[in-house]
Amino acid sequence: MTSKETDFDPKRMIELEEELIALKAQQGIEEHPSWWQRLGDRYAEYTVKSKVPVNRKKYIRLALTCGWLCGAHRFYAKKPIIGTLYLIFFWTGISFAMTLIDLMIALPMAPDENGNIII
Repeated sequence: MTSKETDFDPKRMIELEEELIALKAQQGIEEHPSWWQRLGDRYAEYTVKSKVPVNRKKYIRLALTCGWLCGAHRFYAKKPIIGTLYLIFFWTGISFAMTLIDLMIALPMAPDENGNIII
């Protein structure tokens, strides 16, 4: 194999993808996304739409005291689905790790004049 055969050209790939889309539109072929793509899209829409202002001090206190056990800080941030997952998996250590990540996200955030942060 020569190096020319193994080179990846992203511009050419994009051109081919656009050509494929145009041909499918021309032939009237509708492409439906798979179930996992739809699930990912719904999750992305949910996370973007559900940005909630919460009191920074209260959120951090809840995360430190009982967030690792029952996800109380997630329930406080109006994210009951993720809070329920914390509650279900508390015995595995997953909720503890996720709470540490939540704290690493929340601690450096600067609060606004009311002491709120957007989670």
